[in-house]
Amino acid sequence: MRFFQVDVFAGKAYEGNPLAVFPEADGLAKVQMQAIAREMNLSETAFVTGRTSDSYDVRIFTPARELPFAGHPTIGTAWVLRRLGILTEDDATQRSAAGETEVVAHGEMIWFRRSGRAGDDLQARDPCFARRAAGALAIGEAEIELEARELGRSGHLRPALADAGLEPLIVPVRDLESLGRIAPLPDAVAALPGMGVYCFTAAGAGRIRARGFFPEVGILEDPATGSAAAALGLYLDRRIGSIDLNVTQGVEIGRRSLLHVRAGSGRVEIGGRCAFVFEASLSAIP
Repeated sequence: MRFFQVDVFAGKAYEGNPLAVFPEADGLAKVQMQAIAREMNLSETAFVTGRTSDSYDVRIFTPARELPFAGHPTIGTAWVLRRLGILTEDDATQRSAAGETEVVAHGEMIWFRRSGRAGDDLQARDPCFARRAAGALAIGEAEIELEARELGRSGHLRPALADAGLEPLIVPVRDLESLGRIAPLPDAVAALPGMGVYCFTAAGAGRIRARGFFPEVGILEDPATGSAAAALGLYLDRRIGSIDLNVTQGVEIGRRSLLHVRAGSGRVEIGGRCAFVFEASLSAIP
């Protein structure tokens, strides 16, 4: 069975987040997909189980479990199917366990679009929440907050949940120095609400730096997390209004990634480029 490995949200090969895509996985059972994903040992592996010229069905696995949706597999799978000439329409539909996702090709960029929701500040319900989050991330409690003026607006940003297909905990941190010093404690991170923790801070006009930690699905730190960036877009849309900005992720682990985020009125778009790395085939099917 052939597969393709691409780097997603990458300016060139060996940047971004690696993804293995199996474009003809119709006959595989879930247990086989999980075994293959463990063998690939990437953040996610995508298995295409149905395809037309403008749509496809996909199942997405981390080394530890299946996910209903994920962002970098959405971008990377659509890119591979277009490269193979299977997807021939610029506007396509991805079907996964989280429902349908719009996927659009625009030049070298692939975009996905989803609706979702952003929750209330958790600190308002639990005055000790910032302390818990800071302890899990091994930084100071005072560092768990970002002044919105750093993004050109007023007010303060504090931790909250947001959901664009997966629901991570969005954690603003004070500055780039604080972001770089995060050293997550996996068990403590897994005990926080949400599926993983997505930390971000301002990095200049229209720019954000982020780090994503998802130990409960076998990913200690992710090079690029499209679903969490989408959740971040919804989070910011609710708090500061419509946004159009770039998110850089993966710097601290040597896999610089660039994600383009647009959000407004409860809708979010995530865009990125891909780089082809290699094509191969499994010599044995589990």
